[in-house]
Amino acid sequence: MSRAGGPARLEVELDRRGRHVGALFVPHSHDRSAYGRITLPVIVVKGGDGPTLLCTAGLHGDEYEGQFALSRLARTLDPDRLSGRVILLPVANPAASAAATRTSPIDGVNLARCFPGRPDGQPTEQIADGIFRLLLPLADCVVDLHSGGGTLDYLPCAFGRLPADRGLAERTLDLILAFAAPHAMVMRSPEASATLVSAALEQGIPAMATELGGGGCVTPRTIEIARVGIESVLAHLGMIGSAMPLGKARLLAIEPQGFLRAPGRGAFEPSHALGETVRVGETAGWLWDLERADKAPEQLLIPDDGMIVCRRVPPICSAADVLLHLGRDTTRAELLGVA
Repeated sequence: MSRAGGPARLEVELDRRGRHVGALFVPHSHDRSAYGRITLPVIVVKGGDGPTLLCTAGLHGDEYEGQFALSRLARTLDPDRLSGRVILLPVANPAASAAATRTSPIDGVNLARCFPGRPDGQPTEQIADGIFRLLLPLADCVVDLHSGGGTLDYLPCAFGRLPADRGLAERTLDLILAFAAPHAMVMRSPEASATLVSAALEQGIPAMATELGGGGCVTPRTIEIARVGIESVLAHLGMIGSAMPLGKARLLAIEPQGFLRAPGRGAFEPSHALGETVRVGETAGWLWDLERADKAPEQLLIPDDGMIVCRRVPPICSAADVLLHLGRDTTRAELLGVA
């Protein structure tokens, strides 16, 4: 058991060979339970000597691809064929998962945007603190599985950012490519902060995320991409034997100018599909005021050259909602700033 520094407790066998099921607990007193707690299942699969891989999913409750993939991996990963240790956190935000919401219905906090958390904060901030203090220091590498959830749909991809430190950036890019998704996308100037990936990178730990489809549904293909991706990362780290030969991921850079945001409230009618290649100035679609039959729709334009890698799913949108964003082909040398 470990709880130093805050209320979160970790109760699972970490160092003994085999498969061990336990939990990370955060106390939560509420109207139906004076001494209740939030329980995050933790599975540890320990083999021989080797590194530790931490895999997480469900930080956003409406993203189920990773939750399914890690729950299955927890039952199938063989400790006798493993060099090292895999720590699985398949449902990091149980209340949001049960409610199919992005943020926690307990306190409205976005778990994926509050790392390193606060031991004296809201329940979701205490979960982040527990993951940061009790699990992250054990890891040599982190894979955080995400998808588009109920509002976005992505081309299935490995997704990440590169830190300023050159050596860590190289290891991080190697990790992203090792996941072997159809696409590998690197955010050049990430707007989101306080993520688990950014917290890991700040601690010098190679870390990546994914975007495994979305659109409010789960498909066999996206779950399979997650399964094969984790297996490929394990092989990359030398924790299992070589995985099956895989196709080369298409490497894409995500630039700030590649995002199209809604200029106001309305209903967005797109003119291009996910995966299409487009040019700056082309029609991206139209923003309608469906209650005003006398009002012509506003034409919206593609903001940059590239491929549509993400689109908004609900047509109804508010000002500044991302309607689509683009990726453009890049190279390892370009991303690492190699002349």
